Amino acid sequence: MELKPKKAGMSLDDYLNKKVVGGEIKISDAEYKKFVEEKHIPESQINPQIKERINSYLQAMKKQDKITNYIAGLTKKNPVEVYFNKPKMQVDVSVGDSPAFGKQGAPVTIIEFSDFQCPFCNRAAETVTQLKKKYGNKIQLAFKQFPLPMHQDARPAAEASLCVNEQSTDKFWKFHDIMFKNQSKLDKASLEKYAKDVGADIPKFNQCVSSKKFSDAVQKDLDYGEKIGVKSTPTFFVNGQIVNGAVPIETFSEIIDEEMSAKK
Repeated sequence: MELKPKKAGMSLDDYLNKKVVGGEIKISDAEYKKFVEEKHIPESQINPQIKERINSYLQAMKKQDKITNYIAGLTKKNPVEVYFNKPKMQVDVSVGDSPAFGKQGAPVTIIEFSDFQCPFCNRAAETVTQLKKKYGNKIQLAFKQFPLPMHQDARPAAEASLCVNEQSTDKFWKFHDIMFKNQSKLDKASLEKYAKDVGADIPKFNQCVSSKKFSDAVQKDLDYGEKIGVKSTPTFFVNGQIVNGAVPIETFSEIIDEEMSAKK
């Protein structure tokens, strides 16, 4: 990481910004329109401040992708043989009664603390889908609620997801995917529509939501997350090893494969 910047007489940050990222990132009209369409954001709700926030978000995502791809390229070109055990900081984390995919007692347990309105959690949700496809029942993947206070729709969405999970865990994961694809529309009517789309019993769902049946369960997840050191979303624990942020599947695969090899 430091070799090329040193040869160029530049700091690492300057090298990444100028040589890897390529200076100022521009968002095309097509990219902007695609984002607005995918997130179902009504044009009537977009003011100059919202447009600026959308562009800033897209720029941040593009920058992150470029740097991630650069690091991945360096990793492939510079293999490392390791002759000592990597230090690990493991946290004792329990799945509890959280919605979970996969097989209980699987070699690897992944526990995610997430927020349905968090844009980085949206990216992480795509990685979660990839992990489910790649590893199947070789992993158990649990979802814990960690709605952040600045996201006003996140907590109602969290409670609604548990109302769906009460009916079916399979429907929970479908509901989970739909909400992440529609983060700008998490109002009460939209949540009911998504519940209907996944096949939930709507009278039971509405009664559950209106009674705030799972409000305490959401708070329990929040308290638990704070207790074990969760400070942002998304935060993952892979067999107790912490992984912060919307990192690519390769980051997870490295840990997962190591854990599986150690248990053979």
